[in-house]
Amino acid sequence: VATVSYALRDDERISKAVRERIQATAEKHNYRANSQSSALVRYRDQSKQPIQTPNVGILYVHPKTSRRTQLIQPHIKSFHQNITPYGYTVKEFFLGDDSNATESLLKELRAAETQGLVLAWGDWKGRLKDFPWNEYSVVSAERNEIHPALDRVSMNHFNATDEAFHQLERLGVERIGLVCHDDLPIRVRKNIVGAYLMNVQAHETWIDNIQPYFYRLGESPEAFLKWFQENQLDAVLAHRQIPHDFFEQAGLQFPRDAQYAVIEMDAFTLDDASGLRMNDDMGRVLAETIAGKLHYDEKVDLQATGNLILVDGVWQDGVTTVSKKA
Repeated sequence: VATVSYALRDDERISKAVRERIQATAEKHNYRANSQSSALVRYRDQSKQPIQTPNVGILYVHPKTSRRTQLIQPHIKSFHQNITPYGYTVKEFFLGDDSNATESLLKELRAAETQGLVLAWGDWKGRLKDFPWNEYSVVSAERNEIHPALDRVSMNHFNATDEAFHQLERLGVERIGLVCHDDLPIRVRKNIVGAYLMNVQAHETWIDNIQPYFYRLGESPEAFLKWFQENQLDAVLAHRQIPHDFFEQAGLQFPRDAQYAVIEMDAFTLDDASGLRMNDDMGRVLAETIAGKLHYDEKVDLQATGNLILVDGVWQDGVTTVSKKA
């Protein structure tokens, strides 16, 4: 079990000084351990019984070709595979450029007799104002809060960062640099950066002033290489996969120049890097959750606070890490 996990539980196996330092960092980044491990238990056994099958809509705030829409497609593929046994018909809806698409979307949803909604990744801020969420069964894959009453399904980014850090740590590294995409949702950014800083500060002798690098898709590698060299890194921890040719242009190879691991990888993506893979769990949990809500006719309660359902990734060794003993 990683040091941070013990420290956040105030476990005396970790020294008081280290516990206090980690807890102070957690407080600074507004991190709270999530006690809602899953909302599926009450659905799983009964919801697979034969039921009447209303339509399910997947809502996208961005066009088909956008990066956020493309990134979630492996999970949508898994969703389709896992929702099929329930007999539901699934239709996709794209909001388009209308700043307030509520009226036109409602017409489409009602024409299609849609009762269940799955919200895809994207920047939903300011969209669907005055949408009648209470008329539908809804689950959101977007980590940022779209409406406080909506249940959300997300990777457990804090635990994933903790696990990836621990896997690098056991290889004997001491200077781990964090790389995040610059369009990372703010809630995910807080969890990942917070977990990273707490792990670094768990080591009294480690340098704790290595600032995260925020990567912009398509950028040239000069700024990244300068950051890498100035911080004398022996490991790089990335939130998501960075294109291989970006590192090649920087003249870097892993694990020759440093260990390299990814916090969030898709099982359907052909990538031989070390990291945590989601397998098909995100799509499966989305499917089981919306199926359960529809089975019990559970519409959104606007007076309630939605649950956050966290999905854990699984570590997989790849070619970008190697033990120093090897």
